[in-house]
Amino acid sequence: MKTGFVSIIGRPNAGKSTLINALIGRKISIVTSKPQTTRNAIQGVLNQPNLQIVFVDTPGIHKPKAQLGNAMNATAFSSLKDIDLILYVVDASAPFGTGDEYLINRIKNEENILVVFNKIDKTNVALIESLKVSYQKLLPQALFIELSALKKIFLTDLIEVIKKKLKKGPLYFPEGVYTNHPESFLISELIREKIIELTRQEVPHSIAVHIDQMDDQKDGKYIQATVIVERASQKAILIGEKGKMIRKIAFQATRDVQTTLNSPVYIELYVKVEENWRNSASKLKEFGY
Repeated sequence: MKTGFVSIIGRPNAGKSTLINALIGRKISIVTSKPQTTRNAIQGVLNQPNLQIVFVDTPGIHKPKAQLGNAMNATAFSSLKDIDLILYVVDASAPFGTGDEYLINRIKNEENILVVFNKIDKTNVALIESLKVSYQKLLPQALFIELSALKKIFLTDLIEVIKKKLKKGPLYFPEGVYTNHPESFLISELIREKIIELTRQEVPHSIAVHIDQMDDQKDGKYIQATVIVERASQKAILIGEKGKMIRKIAFQATRDVQTTLNSPVYIELYVKVEENWRNSASKLKEFGY
């Protein structure tokens, strides 16, 4: 039995969450088109005959604008401790930049690195070859692989490469377990995903979702959650005219949670203002960051 921990790192919007969802075969990490969607280190467990890989999805590493950003970066870098392999996911449709250099400087002394050139369905050979030259100079010890997480192209090849890099070891999770997070965390993330998709400007980055109550009843699961924002104006946007927006968020979140849990769900949402919570150490801890 080969087992091991594999940390997935990269810049925002490189496709890390899409990749881990594709590898595990189910949604364990929310995905949107907006950067910095992932805020926590999320473990996804892949079980195959004689193989268990624990993937750790991390926030995109970026220049922080608040304490929340610092916490997200710290979470990403802390995921590199006691792991067997680093999957450095690169957006192969974007040119090499200063943000890439910053991240490379943090991992350049690591031995086991696999650079994943993602989004090959959205790029061209010339750009990929140019990126390879840049990464070869800065990470000469790294292996390279090309794939598309969205189109699920060459995922089997990736698993085989990872398998060769891992050693024999014990099972870290029982078979059938696919993530380390509780059900309440996944539900809060699916609610946050809908808010990110349906709102604009600063609102998506200023929210947190707290599950206040979950009750299993005969006709389904009842969930009460509070959406935390930083300003009254953001609260007004989330509620919308005559409550239209908050009902839309609840409806879409309910649909996705029901699909994920495969059972009836009823979600009730409230909105609360906590000024400047992203720069408060106590609030970050309270909201799970």
